[in-house]
Amino acid sequence: MRTSTIGRLAVVALPLVGLLAPVVATNSVHAVEPTTQQSLTDAAVPDIDWQTCDLIYQCAKVEVPLDHDDPSGETTKLPIKRLPASNPAERVGALFMNFGGPGATAADNIQFTGASLMFGNDVRAKFDIVGLDPRGTSEQTLTCAPAPDTEAPPAPTTMAPETPEEIAAKIAYDDYVRDSCDKTAPPIIDHMSTADVARDMDLVRQALGDEKLSYYGLSYGSVLGETYASMFPDRVGAMVIDGVIDPVTYANDDGSGEPYTSRWGMAPGIEEALSSAFARCDKVGILRCPLAGNAWKRWHRVVDSLDKQPLALPGLTIDGEYFKYGLTVNALQMHRIGGVPLPTIELLAGATKIIDVLRFGLSQPAARSSDSTLRLPGVGRVDLGAQNSVLLDRLGEIVRKIMDQAEKYGFPPLSSSGVAADQGPDEPVLSGAQFGVSCSDTENPTDPNAWVTAAENSKADAPNFGPGVVWSSSVCANWPGSSESAYRGPFDTDTSMLMIGNTHDNATPMAGAKLAHQRFPGSSLITLNSWGHTAIGKSFNCIQPKVDSYLLTEKLPADGTVCQPDAQLFG
Repeated sequence: MRTSTIGRLAVVALPLVGLLAPVVATNSVHAVEPTTQQSLTDAAVPDIDWQTCDLIYQCAKVEVPLDHDDPSGETTKLPIKRLPASNPAERVGALFMNFGGPGATAADNIQFTGASLMFGNDVRAKFDIVGLDPRGTSEQTLTCAPAPDTEAPPAPTTMAPETPEEIAAKIAYDDYVRDSCDKTAPPIIDHMSTADVARDMDLVRQALGDEKLSYYGLSYGSVLGETYASMFPDRVGAMVIDGVIDPVTYANDDGSGEPYTSRWGMAPGIEEALSSAFARCDKVGILRCPLAGNAWKRWHRVVDSLDKQPLALPGLTIDGEYFKYGLTVNALQMHRIGGVPLPTIELLAGATKIIDVLRFGLSQPAARSSDSTLRLPGVGRVDLGAQNSVLLDRLGEIVRKIMDQAEKYGFPPLSSSGVAADQGPDEPVLSGAQFGVSCSDTENPTDPNAWVTAAENSKADAPNFGPGVVWSSSVCANWPGSSESAYRGPFDTDTSMLMIGNTHDNATPMAGAKLAHQRFPGSSLITLNSWGHTAIGKSFNCIQPKVDSYLLTEKLPADGTVCQPDAQLFG
């Protein structure tokens, strides 16, 4: 299936927050009663045959039941990787890491190497750092071939359909994807809930000989942590969740009949992150931010200009959707992600300035600067007075830096229409675990027209990004995979949990962290006052020491602590 960047993003970071206006009541999937712990522990503890890999790591494959209600039946294999404790004599256990999605791998995830070395020496001395691939991401990836003997309808040409024709095309293509998955998907489609992954993780915990589970979950990984803590509250050691999603709003519709992508608050989060970044741009001035002087207005006029007339670059055409849902969202998402020193928001400001100059010229008041030379990190000097062909080349360089970073972390390139590039007729119509997990986990309307209403309502809180975010889950209406194993509450355990929120996180806004903090009385919430998705790697002077201390002692830092990043935006 052509998956939009925003659709894949709700996966590096499936977040949520404030509820939008209710949709007219539609038939929704009802919550599944929590499964008893006894039925979750019948499977035999797997053996793990570790082999040296990538010089300092160990790798293996763990065999777990495909269906945890049938522990002696068919199995699936999960790749696992670990950085062994540097001082085996002091080893206290394994520290599991999950990098979000849903649908992101862990064992072969690009983040695992950096993250495994990010903790302090004492943590790495006493813990094996472990990445376990969630089911459906590797050995048995959810892949749906085109439905046999069925002509594929035209793929959607927009992420945010508005006209009757665009809406009809989107609904028809969703029908085709669901029909294809119903007829061709492997058995894993019925066993992909977050609860299934939590059961896998508990089996591997036992295989590693640990009495309790220590865990660090990022973005959607917070849902996995919250689910594990709720299902197995007596088996939690130290649990850190970074980029926190409120599990109740994610999973349950509370009778609103809204799709989960209109409940979770990602679209308002994008709006807040972008507007606050541009407000800081205006505050720091032109020498530190090229858009200073009503940056928000200038971004809007660039979007409007690209909507009317796309801009052709070498090998790429940028239209309004690509600029919004591709370049802008990924710049917000990837800003110094995981500690990588790539300030993508600064690069976005530079790209916006160049397009503004190309379209409106340096003579326009909104584009005028006392200095016609941009200085962009990782790009160098850009002479705004150069010929258009030179500016187009430099713009392409900036766009590729942002989008290459996004693709490296699992987000596909976009075509000029704002959706993923065309695939051949024999390619899968859907490949990847995202929808297998999120559609199984969450309550959603069965009437596809509910997305029409929800997208329109989203404009009240998120006029620029709401419709595209809402529509990203429309394939979940009447999803063919089973949700029988899903866990949808209660989420109220008082087990120890350290929550970390980033004040301007576009994907997992602070509102979700605050809601989750209220639900888990044993939690402590600390905040990083910065931009970009999640806090890991952004504050070695404040956040990381608190995380390391908690992992080693299980003593939570003071609730309400606010930390500053190592590098300020437009610093």
